[in-house]
Amino acid sequence: MEKKNRLKLSAIFKTKIVEKAIKKAETSQDRVMRNITKKYLSILAFSLLFGLAGYSQYSISGYINAPEKGKTVYLSLLRYNEENAIYPEQVLLSTKTDSTGYFEITGKLLSEENMLYRIHCNLDENSEGFDFQESGEEKNYHNFIFSNSDTLFFPMENNGWFSNPRNTNSADRHWRMSINYELSLLRELSENQNTDAISQAKNNYLDEFKRYCSDSLPDPLVRLLAFSHIKRKISELIPDFKNDPDFYNDILEKLNEYYSGTSYYIQFKEEISRLSVSIIQQRYLFQKRLTLIMGFIILVLIAINLILFRMLHVRTRNGNRETIAVLTARE
Repeated sequence: MEKKNRLKLSAIFKTKIVEKAIKKAETSQDRVMRNITKKYLSILAFSLLFGLAGYSQYSISGYINAPEKGKTVYLSLLRYNEENAIYPEQVLLSTKTDSTGYFEITGKLLSEENMLYRIHCNLDENSEGFDFQESGEEKNYHNFIFSNSDTLFFPMENNGWFSNPRNTNSADRHWRMSINYELSLLRELSENQNTDAISQAKNNYLDEFKRYCSDSLPDPLVRLLAFSHIKRKISELIPDFKNDPDFYNDILEKLNEYYSGTSYYIQFKEEISRLSVSIIQQRYLFQKRLTLIMGFIILVLIAINLILFRMLHVRTRNGNRETIAVLTARE
């Protein structure tokens, strides 16, 4: 009997030991599974965040205060020198206003880099092609810098379409500031009537605006647009490029860094190449003229030497004749 009890106790003890071992094994396995689950959840969360960041969405919306509804609103992509040009090939997409004059353009397909865009609406919906009013209360467009992660809103206004825009893009704000600064410089230019004063005012405008661009405009696209404004105001840039090539080459380097392969970089590179070629041509013409002048001077000197040599030869020959005649007479 005691032996049976001992055997029973031994079996119970062994069972408890096995249960504890199983419990320990299960706990260890659960811990491993918990760690693996945490890792996978972390990776999944990171992937979701990365995916959301990689698919940023832009929004352009607002109101057009017009009596007619259902007006077509166009979004266009511009080259840097097309601020005042409009044609159908620029248009990316369009939408229509609702019964309140509200429109909205959203998506994910714009460039992640800053680009120059235009929002535009025809004054007359039945007009052929595009009408383009650049100023006044009937101004029917707005140029702006924008990227795929920005938001632009036009509130309902009574003083014209697309007025008082709210753009989240910081480069666009810098561009507006540069335009205002340029206008202050141009007012001084327009106040001068004297020819010499106008020439000096143009030089001051060019120097001051370039200095402002270099010191206050970090975005290369904004500097490029500033260059476009300079080109419109100063018809002859070759002398300035010759005297200050660093300003232009710095813009080119920045564009190559941020916009390599885009139309902005390619266009500006062609512009710089034309200015460089013009300077080379000017130097070539100068060298050619200098060579011609030097050649003419050399020919004149040769001619003078020949004349002097001939005169000396004639004088020597006449002197010899006189000497012979004198000697003959003595004999």
